[in-house]
Amino acid sequence: MSDRQMVHIGPVRVAVIAASSQVRENLQTIVEAHPAFSVMGSAADADTLVESLAGSVPDVVVIDSEPDESDPLKALFEREHTPPGLVLLLDDLDSDWVLDALPTDAAAILSRNVMPAEIVASIEAVAAGLCVLSPDVLARLLAGRKPLRWTAPSGPFEALTLREVEVLAMLADGLGNKEIARQLDISDNTVKSHLSTIFGKLGAANRTEAVMLAMRHGLIMV
Repeated sequence: MSDRQMVHIGPVRVAVIAASSQVRENLQTIVEAHPAFSVMGSAADADTLVESLAGSVPDVVVIDSEPDESDPLKALFEREHTPPGLVLLLDDLDSDWVLDALPTDAAAILSRNVMPAEIVASIEAVAAGLCVLSPDVLARLLAGRKPLRWTAPSGPFEALTLREVEVLAMLADGLGNKEIARQLDISDNTVKSHLSTIFGKLGAANRTEAVMLAMRHGLIMV
């Protein structure tokens, strides 16, 4: 069970970012119509949303705009909270950064043309700690047609310890840091230290890249 799953006792707290006021209104209507959701706020951009939330962090943010490479929700991620899951609604699912647009353990990447029911299902999935990808994005991810933004080392990887392999396997199973710490009976800081070492040894920039690299090189099986 991920950190995000554990905190959900009440309604799923949802925020909306969309440049168009009409799109924001439509997305809010979809969220408000679901009895298990509550709207925390909405805004035309991430900075305005963060300011309006006044320190609170939603469970899920629905974004109808293409984030830039600097990550429009960086201000939310830097807070001492479980980062929000993201539901990204995009026109171009083929753009270069799509496979890098998973800055949290849970995210959905969907076309803007999806039906309201698909948005609802994606919010529910992301709130439960899952990832949701359109068939096109999933096919690209599996086929490796769009490489992730990392540069593989020219030589062999530095050997991982058995504990580091254990942590990698748990990452592949979708576990968050706190759950990994509980299962291995270690502290959260020790998990973070293991992750930092793993990323350095594999040449990975984030959890997704680390798992993909480990799978490609036979370090873990899923």
